[in-house]
Amino acid sequence: MHSYFRCYSLLICVLVHSNALAEFPPLFNTETEASKPAMDATTAAKSFELPDGFRVSEFASEPDVMNPIAMAWDSRGRLWVAENFTYAERSQRFQLDLRDRVVIYDNTDGDHFKTRTVFTDEVQMLTGIEVGHGGVWLMCPPKLIFIADKDQDDAPDSPGQVMLDGFTVANQNYHNFANGLRFGPDGWLYGRCGGSCPGKIGKPGTPQSERAALEGGIWRYHPTKGLFETLTAGTTNPWGHDWNDVGELFFCNTVIGHLFHMTPGAHHPRPFTLDPNRRTYEMIDFHADHWHFDTGQDWRKSRDGAANQYGGGHAHCGTMIYQSDRWPKSYRGKLFTLNFHGRRANVERIEEEGSGYVLRHDDDAFLSGDPWFRGMDLCPGPDGNVFVIDWSDTGECHEQSGVHRESGRIFKIAYGDTPQPPLMDLRTWTERDLADAHNDGNQWKRRQARLECIRRSAAGVDLSETFELLQRNLGDEQSDASVAVQSLLTLHVCGAANRDYLTEKLNHTNPYVRCWAIRLLTETWPIDDCYGPDWKGNTNDISVHEQSTDLRKHFLRMAREEDASQVRLALASALQRLAVADRASLAIPLVAHAEDASDHNLPLMIWYGLIPVAQHDATDLVPVAMQCQLPTTLRLIARCLAEEIERQPEALESLLSQVAKIDSTQKQQTVLEGVAEGLRGWKTAPQPSAWVKIAALESPQLQSLIRELSAVFGDGRTLESLRKIAIGTSENPDQPLSYDIRLSALQSLIQSEDEAVQSICEKLLSDARMNVLAATGLARFDDPQIAKRLIGRYNAFRGPDRPQIISLLSSRKSFASELLDAIDKGKIPRSDLSAFQVRQIQSMRDESLNQRLGEVWGQVHDTPEAKRKQIEDAKQLLTPEHLDSADLVHGRSLFVKHCQNCHRLFGEGGNVGPDMSGADRSNLDYLLSNIVDPSGVVDKNYRMTIVLLDDGRVINGLVTDQSDRTMTIHTNTESMTIDVDTIEFQKLTDKSPMPEGLIETLTADEVRDLIGYLSRS
Repeated sequence: MHSYFRCYSLLICVLVHSNALAEFPPLFNTETEASKPAMDATTAAKSFELPDGFRVSEFASEPDVMNPIAMAWDSRGRLWVAENFTYAERSQRFQLDLRDRVVIYDNTDGDHFKTRTVFTDEVQMLTGIEVGHGGVWLMCPPKLIFIADKDQDDAPDSPGQVMLDGFTVANQNYHNFANGLRFGPDGWLYGRCGGSCPGKIGKPGTPQSERAALEGGIWRYHPTKGLFETLTAGTTNPWGHDWNDVGELFFCNTVIGHLFHMTPGAHHPRPFTLDPNRRTYEMIDFHADHWHFDTGQDWRKSRDGAANQYGGGHAHCGTMIYQSDRWPKSYRGKLFTLNFHGRRANVERIEEEGSGYVLRHDDDAFLSGDPWFRGMDLCPGPDGNVFVIDWSDTGECHEQSGVHRESGRIFKIAYGDTPQPPLMDLRTWTERDLADAHNDGNQWKRRQARLECIRRSAAGVDLSETFELLQRNLGDEQSDASVAVQSLLTLHVCGAANRDYLTEKLNHTNPYVRCWAIRLLTETWPIDDCYGPDWKGNTNDISVHEQSTDLRKHFLRMAREEDASQVRLALASALQRLAVADRASLAIPLVAHAEDASDHNLPLMIWYGLIPVAQHDATDLVPVAMQCQLPTTLRLIARCLAEEIERQPEALESLLSQVAKIDSTQKQQTVLEGVAEGLRGWKTAPQPSAWVKIAALESPQLQSLIRELSAVFGDGRTLESLRKIAIGTSENPDQPLSYDIRLSALQSLIQSEDEAVQSICEKLLSDARMNVLAATGLARFDDPQIAKRLIGRYNAFRGPDRPQIISLLSSRKSFASELLDAIDKGKIPRSDLSAFQVRQIQSMRDESLNQRLGEVWGQVHDTPEAKRKQIEDAKQLLTPEHLDSADLVHGRSLFVKHCQNCHRLFGEGGNVGPDMSGADRSNLDYLLSNIVDPSGVVDKNYRMTIVLLDDGRVINGLVTDQSDRTMTIHTNTESMTIDVDTIEFQKLTDKSPMPEGLIETLTADEVRDLIGYLSRS
C-alpha cells in the first residue's frame, strides 16, 4: 500500500509539472452489465417527472461530457466541469494509465452549450474543482492543486502548484476520498472528505507534528493566507455542501444520516467504532428529522420511484440551497440533494430550531426515468435555473460492475419561458453593480460579485464606492439578515472590515451578524483538530492568549447576556480556538443557560471545547461543573474527572466535596452517573476523602450509584450490602428487591472481584433472570467444574442467551475442552458453536485442543485456493431460481444468530461492523467474497484484537475504546469493558473480527436462506 502511494505521488507530480504530454489516452469501459446507456441523452431529459412549469434540456452529453464528477462557475457565466476517468472498479481501484480533465462550456443561458474548451487533461484522481483567485483549484487526492490562469485565456499559465498534501486515499473505502471544492462566503476554500480516508494535512514539506488531522467531514483552506483547518470530524462520505442566505453551511452524507448543519469543531457519528478522540464520548447526530429510506426495510424497495414517501435511498450526492428568483418562490431557501439510488432530488425545508436548524422532508422533485441516472451535483447558473451533472452508469456507490467511462450528461432544469437578459461578464461591472448584487435575489451573481471584488481588491483597484454601499447595508435599520450578512462577509474578504469594525458588529441588532463577527474575529486562531490543540503547538497558544485579551471581555459579556442561542453556539465553537487556559472562564457563563439543556448542539459543543482543559489542569473544570445547567455537559465533565482520578485526584475530590453540599438531587445524580461511566471497568480506584459525604446522602434515587461506586472504592461495608442485594435479601420483606437492582449489585461485585463472587454466582445459576450474569462472573475462575456446571444447565438458559454461554465456554482452554466433549456427546448441538467461537479457541494455539476441535466441529478451509473453490461452489448452488425458493423468515433468524450482534441491516442490529443496509447485497460475488473471505480486505477500523487476561481467558473482538485504564472490546456476543491491569497480552491482527468458516457451519438450505435474506427484502 505504501509503495502504491509513493508511485502515485511521483506520477501526479510528473503530470502536474509536464508542459506537454502524449495524446489523451483512449478511454475504455469495464462495465459488465451493459455496453451503452439505457437511454440517449434527449430521451433521458424527457424522462424526468417534473412539477408544473418546469422543463429539462440536455445541455451536454457524451462524447462532449463524460464521467462528470464536479462543476464550478467563472465570472463570465461559463460552466467548468471535472471529468474523472481514473476512478475504477473495486478490484482495480484506480486506472492510472488514464488521465482526467477539466472542460469549459459556454452559453449557459441557453439550453445547449455552443463551445467546449479543454482547460487541462494532465491530472489524475480529480474529485473537485473551483475557479477563482486567478486560476483553477483542483482536488486530486492526496493533493490540492492550483493551476494559474491570470490572463483568463483558458490555458494554464504554468505548471500546477501543490498547495496542500496529505489527503490519504484508503486501501479499502477508496470511494470516501477527499472531494468537492467551493469558495465559502467568508473567502475560504471549503472541501469534504469521508471518514474512512483519514489524513494529516499541511503544505508540502510540513512536519507531521504540525499537520492537522482530517478524520472525515468538512475542511477549509485560505487561498491568500495559506491557512488550513479541519472543521468537523466524523460522517461516512459527504459529497455535497452549500450555504444558506446567512452563511450557514449544510452538507449531505450517506447511511448514518443524510444532512448536517456544519458547526466548526463538531464531532459527528461515523459508521464504525468511536471518534478517534475517545474523550469526545458522544457525537452530535445529523440535523434532519427523517431518513430517506425505511430503516426497517430494505432500501431497494424504494427504487424506481416506488417509495417517494421515504426519498429513494441512503446515498446522497450534491447539495444546493436554492436562493435565486427564477424558480417559484416556494422553492427559495429549500435544500436540494440528489438521491443516488432514488434517481431524484430530495427537497428539504430548513427550519430554525434551538441553536441551529432542523431539516424536514418536503416533496421530492425531478425523478429521472433513466435507470443509468447517477446525479453527482447540482447548482444554479447565472439565469437562476439549475444545472445537474450525471455520471451516467449502472454502478451504485462502489462500482462493483465496472465503470462506463464513455457516458455522461449535463442537464439544465429550467422554469418558465420568460426571456432573460444576456449574460454579462462581471469583469465589466461597475462598483455599484457589484454592491447591488448583494441585494439581488440571484445567489450566482452574489457569489461571483464577491469573487470579482476579491480580484479587484487584490489588484489594487479602488472599491471605495462598493464598500460604502455595503457598509450601508449593515445599518441597524437593515431588516434583511441576508443582505447584512452577505455585505459584512464581502467587506471582510476584501480587507475592508478591520478588527475594530468587526468588534463593533458584536453589538449588531441581527444575531447572524453577531455570529459572523465572532467567527471573523477569531478565524486566524487555529481551531482544534479531531484530537485537540496539540498540532498547533504551545507557541500558538501563547500568541492566541495575547491576541484575545480584549475580545475575551466581549465574549464573556455575550456569553452571560446573549439571548440568541445561535450566537451562544458561535461562542461555544470559538472555545476550540482559544488558548486552553482561557476556555473554562468562557464556558462558565455558557453552561449557565438552562434553556440550552436539550439543545441539539450546545451541550456537546461546549464539552468539545473543554476536552483539553482536563489535560492542562482538570481542576479548572470544577467551577464549570458547579455552574452547569446542562446535564449532558455536566455528566461528561464528571466522567472525565473520574478518569483523571489517579493523575489529578484533586479535581474529582473538589467536585464531590462541593456536590455533596448542594440541594439538587438531580445534579448529584448526574455527577454520579458521570463518575460511574468514568470508572466503568476499573477493579478498584482510590477513594476520594469526600466520598464519605457522598455515601451519606440519603436520597433513594442515588443509592444504586452510591453502592456501585463504593464497591469500586473498596468500601467493605458496601461489599457486604451488595452481596445481600445480589442474592435477593431485602431489609423489608414486604418490598422485594427488583431484578434491576440485584443485577446492578452483582455486576459491581464481579467488577470489584469480591471474594464471595464465585459462591454467589453458583447460587444464582438457577435464577432464570440472573443466570447469564452469574455465568459471566463464574467464567473468571479457571475451574473445569464451572464449565461442567454451565454445560449441565445449558438448556436452562434462554435460547437468545446461549451464544453468550458458548462464548464463555470458548474463553479458556479448560472450558473449551469440556465444551468440545459436550458437543461430541450430543449435550450441546454442534451448530451452536459458531465460527467466531471456533476462531477464539484456535487463537489459544493449543495443538491438542485444535486437533479435538477438528474432530468434533470440522476444519476451516482458510487457504486462498480453498476459499476460491468455496465461493465457486456456492455460486453454482445459489442460482437465481434457487434463491427464489429461500425461506426469508428462516434467513432472518440466521442473520440474527450469526451477524446481527455486529452488523446493522434493515434498521436492526449492532453498530460495530459496517452497516449492511448500504452494501451491494444484490451482488452475489460481493456477498460471498465478504462472507467466505472477510479478511481479504480489512479496513483499519475493523481489525480484530486478541486479548489474554490474567485469569487465563482469551478474548477475540473489535476494540471500540481504550484509555490508559480500561479497554472496551466487542465480541460476537457482548461488549466488555476490561481493566487494562488485567491484560497480560494484547495483539492487533490483520484479520477481520468476522471469521472464515461461517458457511461451513450451515447446511445447504441454510446458506440459501441466509443469502436470500441478505440479498433482498
